[in-house]
Amino acid sequence: MMRCYWLLLTALPLGCASEPEAPPPEPQPQPAATAQPARSSSPIPRYVEQARSHLAEGRFAEAIRVCQEGLKQDSAAVPLYNLMANAYAAEGRYAPAIEALEHVLRLMPAFAVAHVNLGGIYTKLGQYAEAEKHLQQALALDPRQPSVHRRLGEVYLGTDRYPEAVEQFGQALALYPEDATLYFFLAQALEGAGRNADALNAFSQAVHLDLGFPEALYRLAALARKQDRIALADSALARFQHLQAIGRGDTEVPKQMKKLRASVLNAPEDPVHHYRLGAFFAQHGYLDEALDKLAKAARLQPPAGLLNQMGGLLLHHQHPQEALAYYRQAIDAEPTYVPALVNAASLLSARQRHAEALVYYQRVVGLTPQEPRAWYYLGIGQLGAGHGPEARQALEKALSLCPPDHPLRPQIEVALASLK
Repeated sequence: MMRCYWLLLTALPLGCASEPEAPPPEPQPQPAATAQPARSSSPIPRYVEQARSHLAEGRFAEAIRVCQEGLKQDSAAVPLYNLMANAYAAEGRYAPAIEALEHVLRLMPAFAVAHVNLGGIYTKLGQYAEAEKHLQQALALDPRQPSVHRRLGEVYLGTDRYPEAVEQFGQALALYPEDATLYFFLAQALEGAGRNADALNAFSQAVHLDLGFPEALYRLAALARKQDRIALADSALARFQHLQAIGRGDTEVPKQMKKLRASVLNAPEDPVHHYRLGAFFAQHGYLDEALDKLAKAARLQPPAGLLNQMGGLLLHHQHPQEALAYYRQAIDAEPTYVPALVNAASLLSARQRHAEALVYYQRVVGLTPQEPRAWYYLGIGQLGAGHGPEARQALEKALSLCPPDHPLRPQIEVALASLK
């Protein structure tokens, strides 16, 4: 039986109001085969997938538990140690996070991501010398990883080494262009270096790339006023005040926005953080900002499941055309991903685009030929298209696959009765 494939999938739970502002997981390349040989019967990939899912949805204790269970099966599973460290850090438990990452480096000294994550934790703790040591090692191992340059830039920014910070944020932008977070950090470094005109341009670029960025808008307004750019200052301040009004007087809502923004600032390369902030904006009626963040998430090539959830979110907020685009992007990312196929077909049918819908319904039947709902939806699609004989054939097939007590059976019978 298929898993929840037949409902328009909703957004990930926000659940972020209590999320600590901590260094999040960096992208995790798989360890080299020489360090951890592939084993077809290994349970470790399943534990890794579960832990990543828990982390993505803010269930840090569950992620730790899954990692610990997996490590009982394989005490040298580097990905599980790294994920467990990320979960500890997200809870603000830096000592066990550091211990886990140091264990990773004993097993795999050239694992650059562990050095990056240690650098992020030590930066959070204000231990900049230790952070820089690990980040320089990461830089030597993987100089084309933008997160390495970003983390180094944060160290230099925190230690008032502004020209070096400017250099690192510039290199990060060269590798990861058009990112509002990097322009925000670059602007702060430029302002610290006394290059106020360049800083103003960088803050302006940050708020151009991200409509819902109150921290950048406030800094832009303040710096523009210092430079007698009154119109620019007033415009930025008005946008800042618009964002600060979110929640209509509920003081917890702006705090939640700040925590979600902190996650983006900590890991701008992760599409999940942009999605969650976009979902938050949509929840509170800030649809322009929501669409902007979802578009950013989509540009980061997220997995099909996240794209499908983005489509469901936009459909819920009456943006069917944008929803369809994300369903189709999900299908492009994973052509056999049934939830997106079903959701795209259902949306197309609702918009009377039956020929396009039937293509997707037929693909679903091909992928899940023993699932009665697949045939039922194909039958409904054929019915909507005015193809009576084809509809009957699909619906009768659906009925033949349904046990007597199947909850879909009455709906199939009603649809068949409409053909008489």
